[in-house]
Amino acid sequence: MRRATRFRQLIEESHWTVFATFSIHFQRAARDVARIDDDPRLAAVTVSSRSFDRWMAGDLKRMPWPPTCRVLEHLLGEPAVALFGPPTGDFTRTFEDSQAEAGPGAPDSGFAPLSVLQGAAPADSTGPFPYLGALESFRHADRQLGAGHVYSSLQQYLQTSIAVDLFGPKGRSPGTDVFLAAAVLTEMAGWMAHDLGRDTEASEHFRVAFGLAHATPETSVGANVLASTSHLALQLGDAGQALALARRGHARMATTEPIPVLTARLHAMEGRAQARLGGGVAAQRALEAAQATLEAASTTPAPHWVAPFDQAALASESALALRDLGMLSAATTEAERAVALRGENRARSRAFSQSALAELLVQSGDLEAACATGVQLLTACEPLGSSRVTDHLHALSRALTPFRNVPQVRDVLEQLTLVNRRRSALLASFDARPGMGRHP
Repeated sequence: MRRATRFRQLIEESHWTVFATFSIHFQRAARDVARIDDDPRLAAVTVSSRSFDRWMAGDLKRMPWPPTCRVLEHLLGEPAVALFGPPTGDFTRTFEDSQAEAGPGAPDSGFAPLSVLQGAAPADSTGPFPYLGALESFRHADRQLGAGHVYSSLQQYLQTSIAVDLFGPKGRSPGTDVFLAAAVLTEMAGWMAHDLGRDTEASEHFRVAFGLAHATPETSVGANVLASTSHLALQLGDAGQALALARRGHARMATTEPIPVLTARLHAMEGRAQARLGGGVAAQRALEAAQATLEAASTTPAPHWVAPFDQAALASESALALRDLGMLSAATTEAERAVALRGENRARSRAFSQSALAELLVQSGDLEAACATGVQLLTACEPLGSSRVTDHLHALSRALTPFRNVPQVRDVLEQLTLVNRRRSALLASFDARPGMGRHP
């Protein structure tokens, strides 16, 4: 019998409703518990997708076995008895409404309809975009944990769920929703590959995503991929290519409905590229256009397939552009704004902003503030599965090294060495995982 539970309530609040995402967090919690309890066997505790679906549906005839309960209690912060008991607040009514919306006899997938979970408007008259839960769940986990914890799960999802829908039985054509999901999730895989330092894979993902975008009726899907490809070109040092890609994105957006968030991001990429190429006036104009466009974004919500771009992201990109133009004071101000605006729920982005700020403070000669920012960065970044975070830590170490005779700097350098050593072991564990297919 289906019933609402505290377990399901907490899973939905955490945006872990896709099994692959829940599994990532559960496995991480199992490793933590094994270390805390000094019992290596706990690290091997897993949950099957079938069990997860039953728990989400409230179909529980007996409690899970004790090691599983121990990990769940650590993960969700409540006793197992409470987790499989009734929810708190108005969740029961929401659950019952979702079951009524699903209709009698509807298959029990263990999830409420996506319109209930995400509060999203339907993509068309037949119902909400069917892949929205997966998209949001992978995006949330990637931001908070880094790609190392999520990339293989996303690859598996592309290989199984998306590929099966794309290449289903003969005579049945896939809907445009499938191509849209494939394009968006493949683009996301590109960013995860880049986050792990696999830039050849990232470029291939973006190439495939752009091809898939042509099979959708939404012109902005391709423009979104072009913005990402432009960003990758900047990361790889090809400012000319980055500028050309941003302009191609603008050209596509000129033929479709305005999406201020995406247009602002394209302006920001153009500004970064111009700054790298030495075009100071053009760079500042592009950044001003990004700011003006982004201010209009609150009145025009972006579609779910558009990569989020907010004031914190613009401040971060502006700081890098202004740094390249040699405007250290203005760059530092923007970097400080990026850190202030970026919440802890975006752990990786916040780490990038903190590292950029710390380096700018070193260049400005404010070693005390640079060290304080560096300590904040080290506290938060150790568990992030991101090669790019490690690259930023090494860059900060190089910036501080000339001042190693200063006691405060020496302390931070020692902490950087320890954190980088532990992060090397973490990233090596991701590299040791079996290879997966790159795209559907």
